[in-house]
Amino acid sequence: MLQANNNTYNSTKELKILNFYSDWCPPCHAFMPNFIEAEKTYWKYFDFVAVNSNTNLELFQKYRVMWTPTIIILQKEEILFNKSWVPNWSELKEIMIKLIWKKPQKVKEVKKKKFLGLF
Repeated sequence: MLQANNNTYNSTKELKILNFYSDWCPPCHAFMPNFIEAEKTYWKYFDFVAVNSNTNLELFQKYRVMWTPTIIILQKEEILFNKSWVPNWSELKEIMIKLIWKKPQKVKEVKKKKFLGLF
């Protein structure tokens, strides 16, 4: 897991999941095991970045984060998902799978329409 330090993080992947949290926040601590499990499973597709409110206030301001925990998913620098809540493992997994397979599903739909020749 990457840690944001001094309002920066070193991410190399196109898809990034930013977990904005605070040390004093019980829901943040409850979510952290799910975040770690997500990284163990989907590390090939996403960079997982933990953003602590104590040391990264500028990132909180940049993404307009008002509550913790907040999960923001970026593709390059475009925000694909932004929600303040404590997702369980299945909710987070469903969101990540949709983002991973987003492009192949669109390709399949286009091929199907061309194959049928009706549309």
